[in-house]
Amino acid sequence: MLLSSVHAQLFGSPWRHMYYSGLCLFGWLLGLMASRLAGKPTDESYARVGSLALLGAAYANAGISKLAFGGFEWASGAPIQAVIVAQDGLVRDSLVSAYRSWVVMSPAVVGLFSFATMIFELAGPLMILGGPAGVIVALGLLSMHLNIYVLTHILYWQSMVLLIVLGVLPHEETPPSRAAPRPIFASRPWFVGSVVTLGVAALFAIGHQRHRYNAWAAPRAAPNTPPVPVAEPAPTPPPTPQLHVAEPAPPPPPSQRAPSQRIGPFSLGDHVTNEWSIEALSPTDGGFTVTLLGPAGRARFEVTCADVEHRSPFDVGAAHIFYSRDVPFPIVQPLGSALRDRVRSAAAPHDPCQAMNDWMQATR
Repeated sequence: MLLSSVHAQLFGSPWRHMYYSGLCLFGWLLGLMASRLAGKPTDESYARVGSLALLGAAYANAGISKLAFGGFEWASGAPIQAVIVAQDGLVRDSLVSAYRSWVVMSPAVVGLFSFATMIFELAGPLMILGGPAGVIVALGLLSMHLNIYVLTHILYWQSMVLLIVLGVLPHEETPPSRAAPRPIFASRPWFVGSVVTLGVAALFAIGHQRHRYNAWAAPRAAPNTPPVPVAEPAPTPPPTPQLHVAEPAPPPPPSQRAPSQRIGPFSLGDHVTNEWSIEALSPTDGGFTVTLLGPAGRARFEVTCADVEHRSPFDVGAAHIFYSRDVPFPIVQPLGSALRDRVRSAAAPHDPCQAMNDWMQATR
């Protein structure tokens, strides 16, 4: 949790795969504690099972989260198709890109991948059984990660290494001591009861998290209104969608000014990256909004020097660059970084807010 939280503070988003190494270490230490309490300090069989149990629990919670947050829509494969298109753009310039294009254009295939992902994740705890069943589940999860990497460039190499070491590679079993008493949770009724209790607790906890997330996100959902054409500006263009960061407060209300052809270092049609260009520039009360158009749709950023409580990972001094939730953050991150670099370069060596005020004066 510490690694993921620090990464979120530094780069604007958490990295979920940082949980796996910590979970397995924690399970290993719990297993060693159990062995030493049983008078067998050199027996690492409990340690291995402890690591594998928490690794399987992490995957089970991931499967429950997909059901709770995405439900049947996630199982349909639409989110995976959107991520593939955003990352690759379906340009068939290699064998891998042809495979990605085939997956996106085959709803039955991508639906099968999504369904198999949830099944193997929910079956994660079965890895503690060992034998063929445990190896099949571990190999299924490993294949899932490899396929995701090929399709989206998202690599969870930490969990893949742990799956191979703990779930696939053979290990030497330590024979139990006949004189050692059986732990109370080793009996079938206690074990089954504890598994059911923990599973229900995870289901309710993730369901509660989903409820809180929906309550937080509902009033902040940005309307997906089409941009106003620059050639024929409307007298009163629709309000700019509300922009926010991970823990956002609503930005200052937008003004009702017509879109601009150029604001500071930004001009209509400019390419921010190879695939994303500026589609609209709209002045607001505290600054201006930049709307980018790319393979994944539209991404909106508000550049403002308003005195607000929250911060963005793309801020330049006192100048904030807030982003909308129109596209996933992994797509937003390089775009926001490019806008930040352009603001910083154009404002140097002056204060960014002073430079922004000059840009807005020139626009008016």
